[in-house]
Amino acid sequence: AVRAHGGVCVADEVQTGLGRFGAWWWAFEQQGVVPDMVTMGKPCGNGMPLAAVVCTRAVSDAFAAGPEYFNTFGGNPVC
Repeated sequence: AVRAHGGVCVADEVQTGLGRFGAWWWAFEQQGVVPDMVTMGKPCGNGMPLAAVVCTRAVSDAFAAGPEYFNTFGGNPVC
């Protein structure tokens, strides 16, 4: 329904992804959803502030128009 109105489906897997949701690797799988973007974090860096976003080609192409760079850990003294 969201795509029919020009939106994108984003699955925030920072807390639930990477095998922490029972029998599913991703929580969105349990709901039968195919997201346009998936955000993941915490276990990616094994304690370091590391995260990732995986997206469809269409979403990636839309980012080509900007912003070119952004992150939430820009002020972290460890990195």
